[in-house]
Amino acid sequence: MTNRFFGILTALLILVSLFIVWRTALSDGQAVQADDLAGPLLVWHSWLDERADILDQAKIKFEELHPGVRIVFVAYPQDELYARYAAAAANGFGPDLLIAPGEWLPDLLAEELIRPVEAAVEAQSSLWFREDVRGILRSQSQLFGLPFALRTRALFYNKRMVEDPAASLDELLAQAGSGTSIGIGSSFEDALWGLGTAGGGLYNDKGEVVVDVQALGSWLTWMKNAQTNSAIVTSTNQEGLRQLFARGDLAYLVDDTDAVGLLASSVQTDTLGVRSLPSGPAGSATPLLRADALFFNPASSPRQKEAANGLALFLTGKEQQTLLMRRAGVTPAHQGVRINVRLNPEISAFAFQTKTAIAWTDDPLLAWLLTAGDETYVQALEGVLTPSEAADELAVELAARKAELDQQP
Repeated sequence: MTNRFFGILTALLILVSLFIVWRTALSDGQAVQADDLAGPLLVWHSWLDERADILDQAKIKFEELHPGVRIVFVAYPQDELYARYAAAAANGFGPDLLIAPGEWLPDLLAEELIRPVEAAVEAQSSLWFREDVRGILRSQSQLFGLPFALRTRALFYNKRMVEDPAASLDELLAQAGSGTSIGIGSSFEDALWGLGTAGGGLYNDKGEVVVDVQALGSWLTWMKNAQTNSAIVTSTNQEGLRQLFARGDLAYLVDDTDAVGLLASSVQTDTLGVRSLPSGPAGSATPLLRADALFFNPASSPRQKEAANGLALFLTGKEQQTLLMRRAGVTPAHQGVRINVRLNPEISAFAFQTKTAIAWTDDPLLAWLLTAGDETYVQALEGVLTPSEAADELAVELAARKAELDQQP
């Protein structure tokens, strides 16, 4: 009798919790206008300037909708945020929500510093985000955060130096042949976009990390041939390439989302352009896709967890994602956000590129490959190995690494 009573009580509590979150989710991130949520809510992040301002505006809106909630946003430098959060959460303190790079997921899980996304919240996210985007925050079939903003690479260009930006590798080479200067990062991750132009990918049909030897060999060959053109600068020093572009020594630069603000403040007004990366003979460009995420602190009280769920749905809903895009230059994670290419050309370029990008996943083999692959590019571009030999060697090393991991308990 007692077990039956507690079973019924537990079921009722779950239904009430699901109903509260469901009411919030119904309006696509518009929190319901009632005092269903209450209590203080602490959020840590590292966003600055316009991004921090839009968070403050979201706070005001959410508190108006939920008078019982009081939100405090605290910003820390990006290089301090993880250590501060880890120290606080490990002792049962810290923020209820953490806005941080999705690639922190493995370390946060290893130290048990985050909790899984609750079932009702996850159900709503399945309608708002692409599955590969949610996969960035998934581990062992569980979702551990909500996507907040997307990050990938695109092709930056100086409008005063480029009249018609290249849409294909052939066009890019043709412009380089006419003296148009191009900067291309040559680390494995910076140059990953070219793998798709040769028809390759990072995962097989089972979702396992692989080295596509033929495609990688073809792309390395293109890179090696391209660097013989004096107008094409390849380098593992991405910051150095940015500086060359900012002072007008490069007409093109392959760079990531975070570079928009940095370059916009460095180049002359109205000269910065962004378009999707050039396609190749065998397919579209495939840069790596990462995401900033909302992570949940397991140390929060039940009331704070409920409020954190509501705020997370509010921030990742269509309305707030649209405002983040328009006012803070954030590439939205919500796939329902409409982007006007004339009003937001840079965001449109990045959003388009996310459709062909390869999503980062919490896979130790991927973490290994993103580091070990750097040496592959060095060997091929410096002539230590032929492109095909370098690709073959990386495939062998990946297989050996996989065997090591399989033997671990």
